[in-house]
Amino acid sequence: MGTNKVDRKMLGAKFVHVLSPSTFYEVQLNVVGSEYSTNPGSPRNTGNVVKIGNNFYDESPYGVFSGFSSGIGSSMNMGLGYSNSRDSSKVYTWSSRFDFSSQLNKIMAVKAGVEFIYTDNNVNYALIEPSLPTSNSTSKWHTFPVRGAIYGQTKLEFEGMIANIGLRLDYSHAGGEWYLYDAYNKAFSGAYSSDIDNLLMKESTEKILSLSPRLGVAFPITVNSKLFFNYGHFRSMPAPENLYLLRRNTTNNAVTRLANPNNPLPKTVAYELGYEHNLGDMFLLRLAGYYKDVSDESRLVGYISRDNSVSYSVPEPNMYRDIRGFEVTLTKNRGEWITGFVNYTYMVASYGYFGLPTYYENPALQRESERNTALFDQVKPVPQPYGRANIDIFTPMQFGPEIGGIYLLEDIRINLLATWSSGTYFAWTGPGGTRPGFSNNIQWKDFYNFDMRISKTLRLGPVGLEMFADISNLFNIKYLDYRAGFVDAKDYDAYMQSLHLASEFSQFGYKNIVGEDKPGDVRTGEYIPWDDNASESQKEEWRKNKSYIDMPNLAYTAFLNPRAIYWGLRIMVELK
Repeated sequence: MGTNKVDRKMLGAKFVHVLSPSTFYEVQLNVVGSEYSTNPGSPRNTGNVVKIGNNFYDESPYGVFSGFSSGIGSSMNMGLGYSNSRDSSKVYTWSSRFDFSSQLNKIMAVKAGVEFIYTDNNVNYALIEPSLPTSNSTSKWHTFPVRGAIYGQTKLEFEGMIANIGLRLDYSHAGGEWYLYDAYNKAFSGAYSSDIDNLLMKESTEKILSLSPRLGVAFPITVNSKLFFNYGHFRSMPAPENLYLLRRNTTNNAVTRLANPNNPLPKTVAYELGYEHNLGDMFLLRLAGYYKDVSDESRLVGYISRDNSVSYSVPEPNMYRDIRGFEVTLTKNRGEWITGFVNYTYMVASYGYFGLPTYYENPALQRESERNTALFDQVKPVPQPYGRANIDIFTPMQFGPEIGGIYLLEDIRINLLATWSSGTYFAWTGPGGTRPGFSNNIQWKDFYNFDMRISKTLRLGPVGLEMFADISNLFNIKYLDYRAGFVDAKDYDAYMQSLHLASEFSQFGYKNIVGEDKPGDVRTGEYIPWDDNASESQKEEWRKNKSYIDMPNLAYTAFLNPRAIYWGLRIMVELK
């Protein structure tokens, strides 16, 4: 591991002025800065410094070593690929915002505002791997992008119906100038890229304006229920690398990555239709279906010249996504002892691309790429539903015995966060490669996790003392992540073959003992190979403990989420 230091600085101010009982405005000013210092760690002592048995070894895995280094008795890499990041970037962002709100009459309220954001991007980072110099690269830019927005919103209320109508105008300017070039220009080659600023003309980057309408409508059906509909356009900022980057290979100086600051901002058009029902003035049931149409997202597209001297990638806005699903949420947002929510979400996402991932100046290679129709297929992953629960249990104020004006049992809080997600789908057709015609025919075991936070606050006048403990993986569940902990493909195949899978997997030419196991199952005791001649009672014991499962050989990397407990004390001072 390298030595890493990140200094973060933040300063903000907020001013609110009430003009009348129905009108006020607020002003916010903020500056946020981040300064990075990422460097390699201390070098590894490659001498014979550790004796195990009759053999001497170096101090691996400690220390940095750029070269091949395998673990003792395994092929686990302890050399290449570690501590190769360098970063000395400094990024500061200044933002200001003005918001005005007024209730004009009993049915109409208005809100409007303006926002301005200025950024100083002084970025300098690199990938340095001494043993693999051809993969090394540096990334530098110093730019001053500007963003702004103006918005207006009207809220209408009439006989229980509420409508929010808004419009937002976003302004984005990456700043500076950018290159004018044709796709296979030799200025990107290693021989000429050092003089790229003289070889290529530049022009000012474009100023991008985006208009985004918003609409939200809710109207009652009964005293305890309502329907609602939300619609809106939303814009997001692309990754900074896609706006400013010119990356060179440190070996031959060729340009390998180029930005495009004139790309349109990624756009999301979102629809939501839902129903809410009040249950006994204690619970709120929410049912909602949604759809999101995402366009103008960028993906890297490669360009390769006829003689391969030019080979770089540039982000182009040719990716699209469709996200749709529904969710059910039960919320308890009031109570003296317990509040919280439980949520179930079913989501389906698909995505695809327009155009090719790589373009060749060589006509033969270009025609071959165009004949590959699979490049235009839409990707439709199998849905993976997930659920969440956040339960907050607490004691009321002034609860329990009082000692010296302090209630020892008041304001004790236990927060439980539970998560579940459906397991990953993948293909399994026996050891070796996947057979043609099979995909996503088996599912990894579902993921479960429970975290807890317990806290107690003592109030001593204007001072509050909060004692807390955060417990991750509360029940210490051993979850084997998908393909985690395996030395190689043979180790993975051995694990999969040891599982007692459903009968449909017996067709794949290996001895599958039919059972109800799922990938991700783990044994709880010592390994005992399955024996068909054993007694039924012995077999039942093996099934219970899953003793026959051949676990991953790198067991110490298979379970990386043990229970952890963090204690802390927070001091809060109320200034009046």
